[in-house]
Amino acid sequence: MREITQTESTSTIKKKDARITWVRTEILFLFASFGLPYLMGLFFYLTTRYSLLDIFSHEKVIRYALLGVVFFFTFTFFSWYLHYRKAEVFLHKSTKWILTTTVYFSFLLSPILANVLSPFIVPLVFCGLLIALLVDEKLAYIVNAVAPTLFFLCYYVLNPVTDMFSLVSSGLVQLLSGCFMLVTTKNRYTRLSFLLKCLAVGLLVSFPIAMISSLLRVDADVESAVISGIFASVSVLSSLAFFMVLTPLFEVAFGLYSNFRLEEICTSDAPLMERLAKEAPGTYNHSIAMATLAQDCAKAIGENASLAKAGACYHDVGKLYNPICFSENQTTYNPHDNYIPEVSVALITRHTKEGANLIRKQRLPEALAQIAQEHHGDQTVSYFLNKSIRMTDEKMNSDLFRYKGPRPSTKISGIIMIVDTVEAATRAQGINKDPVLFRAFIHKLINDKIEANQFSDCPLTFKDFTLIEETLLKSIPAIYHQRIKYNK
Repeated sequence: MREITQTESTSTIKKKDARITWVRTEILFLFASFGLPYLMGLFFYLTTRYSLLDIFSHEKVIRYALLGVVFFFTFTFFSWYLHYRKAEVFLHKSTKWILTTTVYFSFLLSPILANVLSPFIVPLVFCGLLIALLVDEKLAYIVNAVAPTLFFLCYYVLNPVTDMFSLVSSGLVQLLSGCFMLVTTKNRYTRLSFLLKCLAVGLLVSFPIAMISSLLRVDADVESAVISGIFASVSVLSSLAFFMVLTPLFEVAFGLYSNFRLEEICTSDAPLMERLAKEAPGTYNHSIAMATLAQDCAKAIGENASLAKAGACYHDVGKLYNPICFSENQTTYNPHDNYIPEVSVALITRHTKEGANLIRKQRLPEALAQIAQEHHGDQTVSYFLNKSIRMTDEKMNSDLFRYKGPRPSTKISGIIMIVDTVEAATRAQGINKDPVLFRAFIHKLINDKIEANQFSDCPLTFKDFTLIEETLLKSIPAIYHQRIKYNK
């Protein structure tokens, strides 16, 4: 990691990183955009009787170049959208590869299927599904709208004698089916529920739309309309099949994560969760309680609830290296009674870095390692600082009693920092039954973090802080509710 000089601020570095990422992304998109139409022509040649001279005639080569320009501006628009809407996603080194690979896969396979079977069977819905899961949900709607138009423009250039009515009808089917699938599968965090929703769309949406559009032809007949409907349903199902098979491969290849994977690694039999439950039960219980609160807070501000849940589950896994050093895992013995404060602080603060390293060794999503390392920022460990002050008359350097950072850089990391503090404080002091005093208690905990500049690198807004506070006020009593005492 490069060193940051005093004159070089964090925001300046982020701007430089964004510019470098933008240049690299545009170079990749430039080559990908102009190469795709020619590769589509080559794939189309494999399933037709046209010769290479026909596919790559002078007139078509010029049209391929024009299609390349269209692709390049389309990809550039995707980059611009992500850069201004989700900078952290845009800056991820794999985002540009996900976009390129997804479009290439769909657009190279589709000419073969369209030529051999029917234009209705092309698996373009796959693009929207994968981008919604691994990149950004709103961008997926844009891709879902643009992909059919671009593909059928390309296919018309490849095969000018094709039936234009079928092209337009199949494009409409892909567009509407993709939108229905994105809407109905939103917030589906299990593969089974996702699969069932997609199957319903394939049977109940794409089939009737394709059949009705085919019947609008002047020379339409019921048999051809039914066949078109069947092909349209198969296209949705094939997109779903490719999606289910390729998603895990994309996750591993590009170091990204889906909500499915996040939910799976939060189960009690996940390796690190199992270790945490056995070796540090107090930390495990704290993390599980945090997971519910973090998930609620993320939903309240429109962030990824599954990522917040997983971040909470794994934020303290670094405590596995020395569980007894942390109060929630102690019973009667406290090793810090035998340590000087400086040693205690070193043992306590190292768990953020060790947690990040442990997460990376397990090949879990990098976002979880980032949360583990950022969730304490560079806060002071006040207990041991005060203990050291009481032990000596010398002036203490408070920097020796701080976490090493960095401070939270994403909204999810900020949520984890807040929830970690509030959950621990509530568990220690209990819930004040007076709602006004309880609100003031939570507000002070959050405000202390703000005043300590722990969110200076975090995009959380004052509106977000308010929503998080309101969510915690509702969610914490639900977790730590009191039960009625039964008489013997």
